[in-house]
Amino acid sequence: MNPLTATDANASARPTLGSCERSGHPLEAIAFFRRFKPSVGRDLVYTFVWNMTFVAAFTLLAFLFDPEASLTHVVWVNFVLANCIGYLLHLGFSLSNRLLGDSLHDLSFAGRTIYYSVVSVPAVFAGYWLGFTLLDYQKARQWTLSVPGATTIVLLSLTISGILAWVFYAREKQAKAEAAFQSERARVAAAERNTKVAELKLLQAQVEPHFLYNTLANVISLVDPNPGLAKRMLERLIDYLRRAALAATASEATLGGQIELLRAYLDLIVLRMGSRLAYRIDVPAHLTSLTLPPMLLQPLVENAIKHGIEPATRGGELIVTARHDGDRLILTVEDDGIGVSRVRSQGSTGLGLANLRERLATLYGPRAELMLQDRQPGTTVTISLPVNAR
Repeated sequence: MNPLTATDANASARPTLGSCERSGHPLEAIAFFRRFKPSVGRDLVYTFVWNMTFVAAFTLLAFLFDPEASLTHVVWVNFVLANCIGYLLHLGFSLSNRLLGDSLHDLSFAGRTIYYSVVSVPAVFAGYWLGFTLLDYQKARQWTLSVPGATTIVLLSLTISGILAWVFYAREKQAKAEAAFQSERARVAAAERNTKVAELKLLQAQVEPHFLYNTLANVISLVDPNPGLAKRMLERLIDYLRRAALAATASEATLGGQIELLRAYLDLIVLRMGSRLAYRIDVPAHLTSLTLPPMLLQPLVENAIKHGIEPATRGGELIVTARHDGDRLILTVEDDGIGVSRVRSQGSTGLGLANLRERLATLYGPRAELMLQDRQPGTTVTISLPVNAR
């Protein structure tokens, strides 16, 4: 029997209810049976399973009253009757639900009980009549129209109706509660994500003015002694600011976009530091379209230059690489500067790396890793992320 299939098919478009309401077979009171997608074929199979539970129950009752009865005979009679009644109930509820549609969801518990009774009583009568006809039990068929028989069938139908009303009314209340919970959880997740985006914008707003002031100060110092170099620095600064503005307004950041921004930034630093800084970026073309959190590589590169290469008398080389490792993306920033041990001994707090580690934990949980290695000389920072899993 399938009291809510058609109704729930109509209700599936309503966003206020969860997936529990989109199916309506009584077996779905059991969690295992909610794992399978609702369909006509599935509900017919569920009705057969439902009918077999009644076959087992009534066979057991028959042997309690008559232990000498033939097992084969009792099972066969109950099998025919249970399937005739069960599939006629299935048909009756399917047709009535198509006629009544969403209006069923507005019924109270009492209204549901009346609805199930109106459908169940004639279906159970017809099921008994059909079953006894197939079994060629003429006297039993006549019993269905007698006062005792009709009374028994009505009482059985009302019992079934009450059970169905209780099961489905309780499940709909549970579905609405689950839908409200999922909606609230999605709202909280969206709020947390918006907060993180705002934090990133604030971080970017704090970093760029500092970098801009330093660059312009360098340009001013070069205007008289080296106007050609000052011009090149302004050109690269304009390129960098243009790319930074595009990145700030984009809804997503790709690895390729971050690399291009990084190149513009490093070109400016090279113009300032001269031969004391060399850099190399090794990122395969097929990885450039991958989506990453914004401002992921920039803090690592800035740390490497500020704390590793600039303090070294000879300067150093910076290497940025990206590669696939199974279903993970491995990003590496290496430098051959003074090394992490000397950086810590000089009082660096590592706040930038701590903030980045916190961001990764928020976005990916335990699936992301940030590792810091002292190369002696130099430092390697590695980020391991699940590919496109945010």
